[in-house]
Amino acid sequence: MPDTPDTIDRSAFADTDVRAAAKGLYVIRDFAPGKPKHGYVVAQGSSSTFNLVSVLPRLEQAGVNVKVIAAISEELFDRQAEPYRNSVLPPEARYDLMVVSTGTRRMWPLRDVGPLTDEYSMTSDFANQWLTGGLEPDVIAEAHLDQKSILAGVTRFANDRSKRLDSTKGLLGKL
Repeated sequence: MPDTPDTIDRSAFADTDVRAAAKGLYVIRDFAPGKPKHGYVVAQGSSSTFNLVSVLPRLEQAGVNVKVIAAISEELFDRQAEPYRNSVLPPEARYDLMVVSTGTRRMWPLRDVGPLTDEYSMTSDFANQWLTGGLEPDVIAEAHLDQKSILAGVTRFANDRSKRLDSTKGLLGKL
């Protein structure tokens, strides 16, 4: 499915406040109640966020239950009241998340992420390679930040949740 130039309808977001970005992080899509949770997806950057939001209906149809959080500024988020911070991204979520970002792996939008974040995240430096360049749609597709790639990446992340959590528990058990 080709990317469309439409704008995102914020009324469908979990946090519909037009000033939500001033909070640093805000919820685009919360977990569907009563269904197994598959992890947290942190979105950063306009094209990657747009493409992620565009595939949310297909993820929902596939039974993928992830909480999607927009990351604008961790510094602004740190200034919010603790109940708000915990409602958006509780501390334990950092061990159960992936990032979809037009940024790079060198600069995650959040500090102190879990050990498997890199393995599942999708960033502009896909496979730690320089992109060849070209038109915007070409660069986005090469970086695997197009809708098709994001759909596949988030689905893989969700399907591997038990494996990810078992791996993390195993690492902690070796301490």
